[in-house]
Amino acid sequence: MRRTLAPYARPLRTAAICLALLASTSLLAGATTPGETSINELLDDAMPTLSGSYLAALSAVNAQDYDSATALFEEALSQDPENPILIERTFTLLLANGHIDRAIPLAEQLVELNPDMRMGQLVLGVKALKTKNFVDASKHLGKSDRGPLANISSGLLSAWAAQGQGQTDAALKIVETMQGPEWYSVFKNFNAALINENAGRTDAALKAITAAYEAEGGSLRITEAYARMMARAGKIDEAKQALDRFTQNSVGHPLVAALQKEVNAGKKPAPLVRNAQEGAGEVLYGLGSALGGENGGADLATIYLRLANYLQPTNDLVIMALGDLTQNAQRFERSIPIFDKVPKASPLRRNADLQVALSLDAAGKSDEAVKRLKRLIASNPRDIDALTTLATIARTGKRYAESAKLYTKAIDAITEDNPRNWLIYYFRGIAYERAQQWSKAEVDFLKALEIAPDEPQVLNYLGYSWIDRGLNLERATDMIKKAVELRSNDGYIVDSLGWAYYKQEKYEEAVGHLERAISLKADDATINDHLGDAYWKVGRKLEATFQWAHARDLNPEPADKERILAKLAKGLDKVEAEEKSAPVKVDSTQPNETKPGSAAKAAESGAKDVSHFTITTGDSLWKIALEIYGDGELYSRLIEANRDKLPNPNVIVPGLVIDIPQFDTAQ
Repeated sequence: MRRTLAPYARPLRTAAICLALLASTSLLAGATTPGETSINELLDDAMPTLSGSYLAALSAVNAQDYDSATALFEEALSQDPENPILIERTFTLLLANGHIDRAIPLAEQLVELNPDMRMGQLVLGVKALKTKNFVDASKHLGKSDRGPLANISSGLLSAWAAQGQGQTDAALKIVETMQGPEWYSVFKNFNAALINENAGRTDAALKAITAAYEAEGGSLRITEAYARMMARAGKIDEAKQALDRFTQNSVGHPLVAALQKEVNAGKKPAPLVRNAQEGAGEVLYGLGSALGGENGGADLATIYLRLANYLQPTNDLVIMALGDLTQNAQRFERSIPIFDKVPKASPLRRNADLQVALSLDAAGKSDEAVKRLKRLIASNPRDIDALTTLATIARTGKRYAESAKLYTKAIDAITEDNPRNWLIYYFRGIAYERAQQWSKAEVDFLKALEIAPDEPQVLNYLGYSWIDRGLNLERATDMIKKAVELRSNDGYIVDSLGWAYYKQEKYEEAVGHLERAISLKADDATINDHLGDAYWKVGRKLEATFQWAHARDLNPEPADKERILAKLAKGLDKVEAEEKSAPVKVDSTQPNETKPGSAAKAAESGAKDVSHFTITTGDSLWKIALEIYGDGELYSRLIEANRDKLPNPNVIVPGLVIDIPQFDTAQ
């Protein structure tokens, strides 16, 4: 019997048929006369062809519409059920979409065609584990190992199949004799601990989990297993210490918080896994999570996590990991229903709601995202994560003042020191800087740096901001150099170092770093613009115009684009000359406030008495700073010294007398 397509696949299924139908002008016009057939009737009656379904399926894959692609491949396969290419593609898509039961018959076909088909054997082994047919599971899993990943997958799953049969010694022997890369050891110790605990061998379990914990104490699942086993064995202090250490060194996690509450109350926690199916699910979850963090590993990670979910449908960590993978792939609409599968009563439900809000915002549904976050905040006004997520949505929406207020509420809700508190100050600093409140921004960046002295993002942002304002050039350059050392392949940070040399008129050095920044991040308008300026300064003017033209085509900010177009038309020298003679303009993307108290600090370090200057027609703050200090970039000091007289630095009135703090610019 021919399979039918799900309703959502119909438009793609019929795409190929439409090509022929659209040739009729009467159909295009939608006109029908008595006895004529409408286009909708024709489409409903049209039978899909093998080539049409196949091509539409490929189109759906390219569009990342995997639900439709799966249905279309199933349609094509129904018309050519022995085609091994269609079988394998349909099988893979069914796995990736979590339709394991529909994938199993195709796995049987694939291993019949090729017994060495590893993924087919793995799926059949997992199916046997789920149905507690541990003998069959061992047979299938024993045929699926080849290569480090397949070897550890089949090996650990085979061990759990043996444990399911009550053969603990055999299970542990499988784990012990597995040979592979160094990273095998943590997985081996972790699973040996769980198998021993499942068999009631407490001492052996504690020994194995301690080895895993000492190697990977930052892992959520290993920490949780270690704390559970220690608490169950009566070693309460060890359990508490491990949970406290995890909380101090990592982002707070609801499962850790729930376990802490349980242990502190003197309760005996349940084991991490209770049977062979859960143990096998833990193997697939652990490997899938590890693969998800590797470049190019997302597709295989998705399949491992789908199989883990098949074995452990109530494991909310698996659901969250699947949602994260989908979200990281920028398939935001698709990630929302995955996160929403986390039950309302789960400790992870709040985390799921936060991720749904981020996905809604990224998908262009900011209003829905805000509503969801406000519900969370209404239930807990001191919910730091909900506040910071809402603040981040406001910041990415360029509502900087609103964003800063929300970050302030989050900061006010902080009750304890945490190494990751730097993030909130850093993000509020960005919001202040974008809102042209540099003095407040600088304080936050310095606070973030106080909490995390080696954080490359903060070193780079503060260093670049200082350099762009002509402030603390030596310290700022050192900060950016340190950021480059810490993150040498970050194009934005390397660009900052190049720009630091440019601002100090070390143009040859600037070119070298900016060229490297372009090699790391070729599609950024600002980096291309910076390299163009540096090329111009060293006499490579043709290359400069090429870089500016490229920057122009990369969608720069409006103010930046205006300046790029001017440079292309007139050259950098003329643009700079015009800027020096023009009234000061405050760039909304680059605030021109200097740091707080700079006049007072300069006075303490040798400044002369403050004098005065009467503004005349044609004056600008840049021109005055150039005349007084020899550097027009120092106009921001005039703004700082005359805040009460210059409520709007864009407007300076002839006859106005301003204060001129005298600085020793040689320092």
